[in-house]
Order: sequence, then C-alpha cells, then structure tokens
Amino acid sequence: MSCMTEYQPPSYPNNLLQKDWSKRKIHYLSERLDFIRKVHYVEVFPDDVWLVTYPKCGTTWMQELLWLVMNDFDFETAKREHLEVRTPFMEFDYAISNDLENCFKPIERLKRPRLVKSHLCLPLLPHQIWDKKPKLIYVARNIKDAMVSEYYHSRNVGRAAGRSLDEYVRDEIEGTQLHDPFLHFTEFYALRHEPWLFYTSFERMKLDLRQVINDVCHFLDKTIDEATMEKMLKHLSFEEMKKNPKTNHVWEFDQVRAKKGINQTPQEFNFVRKGRMNAYREELSPDMVSKIDKWVEENLKELNVSLDELLLLNDLTNK
Repeated sequence: MSCMTEYQPPSYPNNLLQKDWSKRKIHYLSERLDFIRKVHYVEVFPDDVWLVTYPKCGTTWMQELLWLVMNDFDFETAKREHLEVRTPFMEFDYAISNDLENCFKPIERLKRPRLVKSHLCLPLLPHQIWDKKPKLIYVARNIKDAMVSEYYHSRNVGRAAGRSLDEYVRDEIEGTQLHDPFLHFTEFYALRHEPWLFYTSFERMKLDLRQVINDVCHFLDKTIDEATMEKMLKHLSFEEMKKNPKTNHVWEFDQVRAKKGINQTPQEFNFVRKGRMNAYREELSPDMVSKIDKWVEENLKELNVSLDELLLLNDLTNK
C-alpha cells in the first residue's frame, strides 16, 4: 500500500480564504512529492476552464458537458475522440509514466481555451489559479455514494487488494485524515459566490440536468437553443454515457492495464456504473450504513454545514 506523507505547499490561497493554513493538514503520496511540488508552479491562463472534484463525484459527466459547451456542441468530435484526450486529467500522466519532465505535456499541448481536470484539494492546485482566477467548476457529491463508487473503480484498476466493500469503506473512514473529503468540499463551498467559480453537485445534475446545462452556459457566456439542449440531454443521459466508449475512460484504462498487468479487458471495464443517488444504502451492510451515516454527520457538524447545504439541495427542497 502506498505511504502518505504530510506536505506543505510553498504558499496558500490567503487572498481567497482567510484561515489558519498552518492547521490545515495535507497529505500526499510519498512517491509523488516531486510531482506535487511541480504542480504548484504549473502555468495557468486567464481563459482556462478548470474542473475540480473529489474523486467519483460526477467528474466525467461534467467534463463531457463542459467540453461540449466550450466547443460549440461538437457532438461528432465528442463521439470520435476520447474525452481524456480532449480534456486531460492533470495528475494522470505522472501516475502512469513517472516522467516528471514531460508529465504536464498533455495540458500544455491543448489549444486554448483549455479545459483541465483535477482531483486535487484547493491548496494543492497551481497557485496561479488564485491570482489569475480562470473559470473553475466544482462538483460535490454525497461522499457515501462517492466512496462506494470509488471502491468499484479501485477494484477495476487493482487497488482494492481483495477487500470487500464494507472493509474498503471501513478503511477509508478510518484513514480519511490523510485525504479529508470534507475539507475538499467545504473549502470550495466557501468560494461558491465568487464570480469565477461555479459550484454544483452530482445530485443537482441528477435532479435537473437541463437547469445545470443552462447554468453552465450562462457561466461560460455561451448560448444554447432548444434543439441543441435536447441533443445534450440525450448525449449526457446515463444510458448514453454508460455505453459510450469515448466517455468510459477506455483510453486511460488501457494504460493502467498495461502498467499493472491487469488481465481484465476494456470491454469488461465500465467506468460509468450506476449513477444513482443514495445507492450506498443498497450496497453496504446495515451496520456499515449506520457507521458511514454517523461519520458524515459528525464531520459536517464540526464544519458547521449540512449535507443538503453542501450539495445545494436546500433551495430545491424548499421550493
């Protein structure tokens, strides 16, 4: 199992969040510290669009949505080229190649305006983001569902190490001080009113995808007609995303499979799985459901925010 090391970036986004950053514990993989140090100095352009999420929070769904909006709804190219080539995942190349010199080439080669994806927490992102303030989209999700989804993904890429789902979730709950999902969410939630940041949730996308598409178009100064909206709703539907190899991370999985010697074929690999809300209750044992519910409640109480607030569901339930 990979070891985590406490890490302090060279600087923090003090101009955005006034907090005692010395108390903000950040841990990162020991073998990738050189990489994360270099991330701090990655060049950012004012016309960039950055998509940031905690893992398994609807990233791919929003990624495809954003790419289409930014590229004049070019469905033909979207069906022809892999999503992760059109809009690279910043941390992926180094994880596969360990090539520190060339690991940022995929995003550097992108035609501007660029769409870049990352799972890094706020203080680990390139520091130029906080000064240049490019457009940034953040998608939150019920951590209970995200954690279950991450288990199946980890099993696909050989990281679950023979553990059952309950065992995996238990280990994650006990080890989250090393990768705190609640701080990942709440630090961006605190910035949700900034004009350059669009904060939404997987749950809002599930409940009203049309409205989220409209909101994203407005945020990116784009327009969409009804005919194109209907195409977007079909293209981004769960059924279409699940069967579309260009949005199912087949390209990434091929590279992971080659590096780790995984025998599973791309045809057997499904990145898009269930795509449902509160499915964790059907997957976990009653005892583990009770534990994860209590764990989330205690952590959010300490941060003085409710789960509905984090997922922007209060305004929907109050209508």
